[in-house]
Amino acid sequence: MAVLPDGRRKDALHENIERRIVPLFRGRILPFDADAATEYATLRARARANGQGIGVADGYIAATAAANDLSIATRDAAPFVAAGLNVINPWE
Repeated sequence: MAVLPDGRRKDALHENIERRIVPLFRGRILPFDADAATEYATLRARARANGQGIGVADGYIAATAAANDLSIATRDAAPFVAAGLNVINPWE
């Protein structure tokens, strides 16, 4: 929405998302908080020390999961394994 020009279409889309989509996820979205930020630094350092990389977006996901003691379910397991997380590949 940020790239849409200001106007009625953008306002209607924003209102629709706030009214219909956001309530579906209320209470189900984990924040990237101070604990996740600490985990992010640790995970990035661990991956780097092991000669592996983890992208910023994957790092945020991994850190949020680690901070909340969660596993990651993904087909693209490599970056999360490099970060030392428990990974579930539902396609295997």
